Amino acid sequence: MKRRLLMIPLLLACLLFAAATFAQEGIRFRSNSLAALKQQAIAEKKLIFIDCYTSWCAPCKWMDHNVFTLPAVAEQYNRNFINARFDMEKGEGMEIRKQYTVSSFPTYLFVDANGKLVYRSGSRMSAEEFMTVGENANDPAKGLASLQQQYDNGKRDMQFMLDFYSVLHHYDRNKQERIGEEIVSNFPEEQLNSALGWKAIRLLARTDEDRLGGWFMKHQADFKPFARQGEIDTMANRLTTSLLFGYMRDNKDELFWKRIDFFRKSTMPARKKEGLMMEAEFYLARKDFDNYIRVANAGLKGVLNDDPDKLSFLARRSGSRGVVEPKTLPVSYAMAKRAVVLDPKEYSTQSTLAQICLEMKRKEEGLEAAKKAYALAETSKIEKIVQQLIDQLNAL
Repeated sequence: MKRRLLMIPLLLACLLFAAATFAQEGIRFRSNSLAALKQQAIAEKKLIFIDCYTSWCAPCKWMDHNVFTLPAVAEQYNRNFINARFDMEKGEGMEIRKQYTVSSFPTYLFVDANGKLVYRSGSRMSAEEFMTVGENANDPAKGLASLQQQYDNGKRDMQFMLDFYSVLHHYDRNKQERIGEEIVSNFPEEQLNSALGWKAIRLLARTDEDRLGGWFMKHQADFKPFARQGEIDTMANRLTTSLLFGYMRDNKDELFWKRIDFFRKSTMPARKKEGLMMEAEFYLARKDFDNYIRVANAGLKGVLNDDPDKLSFLARRSGSRGVVEPKTLPVSYAMAKRAVVLDPKEYSTQSTLAQICLEMKRKEEGLEAAKKAYALAETSKIEKIVQQLIDQLNAL
């Protein structure tokens, strides 16, 4: 009896270890040629899923660590597909890249046993979105050929049109744009206040002056049943920011200053930050460096003081690679230094400080930051970029 009791914890430990091992295993990618994968697809009556990646692709690595390893994702893909992955810059991956016209990474291909492309998607996405991709790939009605046939036969309901629009993103951007224009023009107003309307707005609203964006801005509270408040706020920010950039581009300064009050007069800290970033961008675009320095210093001492990402971004925009005149370098340096204090283990903060130190001829400090950036680099491509920076600093 005592021996049996002692065996129970051991058995539980083994089961927990097995579960942990399965969770860590994630999607099982097979190390085979495409020809061998096709034979396996015939034998198992499955589609082939191909993860098209490169060694330097940060979104590819993010998917590796945060999505492909999840048990629910692994279970779905291991059950339904022959899974493979190819580096698009090496070996057979180069041929696959050419054959299927892969131009961005990651790209996800779903091909049949004959090598015919059945479904295509890509980019960094959530686990839920990636699992939906897998579901769509296994549904013949969601494939491009079927969607095109349904469209040609006159199908125009908005759920179908949005599905067609989303799939075209990875096949034909020009056709996708035409379908998008058709959706925006024809989406029934009485359906905008719905989950489907929210999907259309997320996909197709560009500024608060277009049809979908303008409707959303006037009816934000109506979307609370379909979206979290944070998502609603983010959409409003995105539409307004896009509008302001358009005003900057078209030299509509009076309209810019009128509409930026959306951010400047907000009580939300995130919007106050965005307003200051937009002001700084405006002054840089107009080469009004005195006002830029004033705004940047105000941000450094105020709303941006605890935000390493925005401080580092502004520092890069105004103080690296000779983008603007030298008078902005002191405030850029101060922002970059503060960003490193706040987030010393982030590659971008260290590399930004190193670049600005190069511009200011601060050799030793720049080398220290550049070496830290090199150690934090996640890909060989980024390492090469930082090494060039180190070489330039050593040459001072």
